[in-house]
Amino acid sequence: MTRITLSTGASAWMVTRYTDVFQVISDQARFSSEAAIDGPIPVPMPEGGFPPPRPGFFSTYGPREHGRVRRMLNAEFSARRMREFLPRVETVVDDCLDAIDRLGPPADLVADFALAVPSRLFFELLGIPESDRPGLLSHVDMLLDFTADPQDQAVAFGELDTYMSGFVGECRRRTVPGLVGRLITSHGAELSDSEVAGIAAQLLLAGYATTSGTIALGVLLLLYHPDQAAALRDGSADTDHAVEELLRHLSVVAFGKVFTAAEDTTVGGQKVRAGEYVLCHLPSANRDRDLGPGLDRFDISREPPPHLAFGHGPRHCLGAELARMEIRIGISRLLRRFPGLRLAVPFDELRFTPMNAAYSVESLPVAW
Repeated sequence: MTRITLSTGASAWMVTRYTDVFQVISDQARFSSEAAIDGPIPVPMPEGGFPPPRPGFFSTYGPREHGRVRRMLNAEFSARRMREFLPRVETVVDDCLDAIDRLGPPADLVADFALAVPSRLFFELLGIPESDRPGLLSHVDMLLDFTADPQDQAVAFGELDTYMSGFVGECRRRTVPGLVGRLITSHGAELSDSEVAGIAAQLLLAGYATTSGTIALGVLLLLYHPDQAAALRDGSADTDHAVEELLRHLSVVAFGKVFTAAEDTTVGGQKVRAGEYVLCHLPSANRDRDLGPGLDRFDISREPPPHLAFGHGPRHCLGAELARMEIRIGISRLLRRFPGLRLAVPFDELRFTPMNAAYSVESLPVAW
């Protein structure tokens, strides 16, 4: 744990050890996420404090209200619901692979697969019409980019919010298949339209970018570990272990929420004062030597150690099982469909996205 000064001049504690990160993420009472700040660049506290979070963005709610919304959403991401969704995941993966095969090499594995599969599935899960998806994708891309102009982001958020408000109104007027429609049917009397729109917007912002980054970087990683790719392709490797190793090793969400200490407390023997910022560095936590030896090395054959790629406890990712399913099915079927898969450009031509809510690669040209 160390003190850092961010580019804005704000000071924060950077927490890097697994045990300490686990403590911060798990403790909603002492480490608040009510300030609506994400990513590694928190701003100094504005005069008069932060404005109230937008209704429905439950990641910024206090423990009681956060739990209330989570309980409403749990059924939508339950094991039963994911089993029901499995055939659709397989169909979408195969559709994208068919399109790649039909068009022939080279293909951009980000646009054509790693982004296409999880974004298409998540829009379907929410019930968003296909014609509306391209515009929403561009808004989400803007809002996840830590280097984007704040004014442009404000415009993108306003347009996303306006869309979701209209979509919720449509779901109130008639039966619309999907999560938003079911949420209104089951809990519409407890939730205002504004809160439902906020919930839908937050789910969309968190729903597919992390999975996309893990698939894209996971494929790239496997191309540089052909023996492990071969083990996945021929079925000799445990695919569930492989998915956990990809999630742990890549940890594409480096920081997530910026927490604020709600009271004086201690983390890793270090005193943290009330009001101070705390950032959790998940890639470091997930490679902590206390979890086992050699965790800087990628190895799908290892017994998966615990990791915090999906957070923990009340801050555990709602869509974790959906993400695991998409990664497992997507990568295994891709490797089997294209056994000769290889990079179509030199590695040093690839461009990565470190200043983004989900680390990834901008494009991944491949041939086979």
